Amino acid sequence: MRFSRFTKYVAFTATLGLLGACDNFLDINRSPNDVLVAPAANILVSAETQLGFLMGSDIHRYTSLFVQQFSGQGGSGTQTAEYDRYSVTATDLNNAWRGNIYGGALADMQKLIDQTQAASPKYAGISKIMQAFTFAITTDAFGDIPFTEALKFGANVQPKYDKSEDVYTGIMALLDSGIEDLGKASDFTPAGDDLIYNGDLTKWTKFANTLKLRLYVHYYPKVSATATSNIAALIAKGPTSFMGSNTDNFQLDFAAVSRNENPIHQFEISRPGTFFPSSTLVSLMNTKSDPRRPSYFTASPAAGQYTGAGNGTGVTGAPNITFSRMNTYLRGALTPGSTTTYTGAAPIRMLTYAEYNLILAEYYQRTGNVASATTALRAGIQASMDAAGVAPADATTYIAGRVAQITPANLLRTIIEEKFVANYGVAVEPWTDWRRTGFPTLSLAANAVLQQIPRILPYPDLERVANPANTPERTDLTAPSVFWDPGR
Repeated sequence: MRFSRFTKYVAFTATLGLLGACDNFLDINRSPNDVLVAPAANILVSAETQLGFLMGSDIHRYTSLFVQQFSGQGGSGTQTAEYDRYSVTATDLNNAWRGNIYGGALADMQKLIDQTQAASPKYAGISKIMQAFTFAITTDAFGDIPFTEALKFGANVQPKYDKSEDVYTGIMALLDSGIEDLGKASDFTPAGDDLIYNGDLTKWTKFANTLKLRLYVHYYPKVSATATSNIAALIAKGPTSFMGSNTDNFQLDFAAVSRNENPIHQFEISRPGTFFPSSTLVSLMNTKSDPRRPSYFTASPAAGQYTGAGNGTGVTGAPNITFSRMNTYLRGALTPGSTTTYTGAAPIRMLTYAEYNLILAEYYQRTGNVASATTALRAGIQASMDAAGVAPADATTYIAGRVAQITPANLLRTIIEEKFVANYGVAVEPWTDWRRTGFPTLSLAANAVLQQIPRILPYPDLERVANPANTPERTDLTAPSVFWDPGR
């Protein structure tokens, strides 16, 4: 059996957990040789892996179904088919909230900060930046969340909920603190234990600044003056302060981890026939003869073309053999000699160079600079084409055609639609863009149990039981609930 560095780290971390449990139960037999505190390298591997799995599992499925990048099939009662028509309950969110977000990724990150802040602050800096990203994803999906009193472990098991706008303020401070830590003297410096950037602290700083841009662009259109001033100040730092190519993508490369299988691929294997590309996304790309389609989708067996599944149709048990499925872009390369079996080693993409350029495009469009918006749009599409393995000539033809159709009236729509396509497989952000801008244009799913597309996720049942005094009521998933939502 082949063991990757990830496997070794996780095996050792699991051993540490067992040792800790035994120590609590049998402390009279404590050995002076027991390792009672996990090394920072192990905690970093665990935190990054937890984040990668979070961003490719439940939180991705809910948000990609709502925004119609994917469609759920399989008949009435199938989870994805029910989520696709907005039947998402508080119980459904228990695992994502407690197991994956607060009890998983964020907890590991906090332990790493607590353990390394004094002697090895470069580790703490990376963890703060990841924590900022995770809190941002969480507040964008849930609205008000525990932040200032969160992650106190036994010291506070019933934290208050902070308003989403206050969480954003705290996130910016967390990013600044993380960047500062990266520049401090440190007993130990991350290297191969950093599965995302391999210890390249310059890339971590670029990512942190790019994340700030993502968050500030969310203020459009509701708080445009704030967005414009903050983005202008950031851009003044110069282009070298931000992502400069696809090699700077914030993603977890599953070619480097155990079994080489990302969670999107794993779900496709474990629950086949339940999660398909949506007809909304596929039709949008078909209309433009988008050359990313061969890596994004398989050809649909019946038509020999690319055919998405209609959102909300899955509860009727429609035959899914006619639909395209996700392809190599999300599942990794085909195994040698096979046309249907994938390695699963594709990365989970969380924030990319393509998105960075499309954020700039929106900023320039919002401030009336059509020429710079068009330049950034070109760069964003090109980065997405490169990531999808599109031939240069095909990418050039597509980009020229898109730019030729731009008018001042349709520029924002063009930018957000291209971002929607480029962020195929990215959790939460496409849904956030739709909530902010209304693009792409979406229709209510068939057989929907709500009268509108959801704009927020429910708080989990376990929170209402364990933290009843602080957990807000959430009775309407269609109500604008995040501070930047224009309808709020």
